[in-house]
Amino acid sequence: MLKRIFSLICFMGMVACSQPTENSAALPLGRADIQPTPALRAEPCAETDSFAVQLFSVLAAAQQGNIVFSPASLENVLRLLQQGARGSSAAELAALPMGKEGVRSAMNPAEASALFISEQLTLKPGVQADDVLKAPFATAPHQAAELINDWSARRTRGLIPSIVSAQDLPPTTALVAANAIYLKEKWLHPFPVRDTRENAVFTQEDGNTIRVAMMHSKAKYRYAEGANWCAVAIPYKTEGRAGEPGYFIGILPKNSARDFARNLTPQQYSDIRKALADSTPQETIVNLPRFELKPCTFSLKPALQACGLTTIFSQSADFSGFVDLPLYLDDVLQRCYCKADEEGTTAAAVTVAVVQCKSIPAGPRPNVISFNKPFIWIIGDLNTPAAPYFMGITNEP
Repeated sequence: MLKRIFSLICFMGMVACSQPTENSAALPLGRADIQPTPALRAEPCAETDSFAVQLFSVLAAAQQGNIVFSPASLENVLRLLQQGARGSSAAELAALPMGKEGVRSAMNPAEASALFISEQLTLKPGVQADDVLKAPFATAPHQAAELINDWSARRTRGLIPSIVSAQDLPPTTALVAANAIYLKEKWLHPFPVRDTRENAVFTQEDGNTIRVAMMHSKAKYRYAEGANWCAVAIPYKTEGRAGEPGYFIGILPKNSARDFARNLTPQQYSDIRKALADSTPQETIVNLPRFELKPCTFSLKPALQACGLTTIFSQSADFSGFVDLPLYLDDVLQRCYCKADEEGTTAAAVTVAVVQCKSIPAGPRPNVISFNKPFIWIIGDLNTPAAPYFMGITNEP
């Protein structure tokens, strides 16, 4: 039986950036490298999530470095927004060729949704989420950010400790729609630790080589080849569970991985999946780098606009199903985590959509005083000429 040897690296993800709250990973709309990709020009494919492939192709064209992206988390947030969208905004979201809902998977991700509502507003009846929480966007944006980040950390077992900063939440923030996914699955055929080579050569996109820990497994895997690619489906240990079995699908292009992703169309992605599904598991050798990707928060807004979502980001957006105020979508932020080792895969993602109001009733702005330099202090009363009990200057706390 033919044995195949691969070096595979995960293509789901987002670019790692230096600051966790900067949204610098997504390039501005209109740059040459975020022009419509073949996936955007191609027809949607009923057999796959065309929107995920389209957006992934844009990210691959616009970004450098590791990419880790969660289509499922993003689409769950967009469906949260659909509850409040009306008119052309609702039509724009409904037209997206997103994946099918209700497909039962044998994998067991923990998922949750949340709506964080400004303290000045009351959500209309009928809007649903796992968690609906009030947030002091207008009066205490740092506290609002802390509330959202605490939710993110709790729902992802600490893997996504933060997703927003106070700078992402101006006083005009009306609501934030959020989704979190946590996934931990073991391989059906674990990679023996004794077979991992700790100093294997990995050739990067620019031709430079680095040393990595390369895992090694020899088992029966579904394998397929195309004109410019080969692929393997590494199964997770989901036997005995109802639903579609889960796999880590590794695709190894013959040339540039980034060019392949940029030119990948929904139909091509569907063809690769079908080729793997139709194949018979055969003895295959898989060499897969052990990796842990921990990129920072980045903005999906430019990529979403490139995919045709324009109305909901404009002043003509209509989200009156949430509240009777003129709302529009300001930004969509995502942060992911993915780790693959000899035992299996652990991954998490949080996506938030920040919805602003053109004019939201402003609550009283608190005074702020930070004793972050030498200061004078007095212990006494305010109403009598009595001597203070103590007075001092703190130069070095």
